[in-house]
Amino acid sequence: MSKKNKFIEEIKNIIASSGKDPNNFFTSEDALDYWNSLQLSGDNEKPRFTDNGKLVLKYIKEHKEDFNNLFKAKDIGEGLSISSRTASGALRKLVSDGYVERMGESPVVYSLTKEGIEVDLNAEDA
Repeated sequence: MSKKNKFIEEIKNIIASSGKDPNNFFTSEDALDYWNSLQLSGDNEKPRFTDNGKLVLKYIKEHKEDFNNLFKAKDIGEGLSISSRTASGALRKLVSDGYVERMGESPVVYSLTKEGIEVDLNAEDA
């Protein structure tokens, strides 16, 4: 379940536990309109991973032991036959999503997080 869908479910639970009619829960018409549009747009989610992100994460997971879980974008790029710039872009997104951790400055190295280890890349929404 996406973060957006989790949020929608939590708000639905809050509304239900308040005992109020959902149409009277929000104090303004604008808030109610936004809530209704948010619920309708819930199925139009972006995929969890970009194609390159999935490729990079899979590579890191498969080679974690070989590199002692310390990867440079250059090494990943060479291993996948993609540019280090492409690998870096995918890594930035993986860092922001919590699957990979950025460590150090010169050189910048990346390490798989607990979430990155546990994520199932074969899941439907991956």
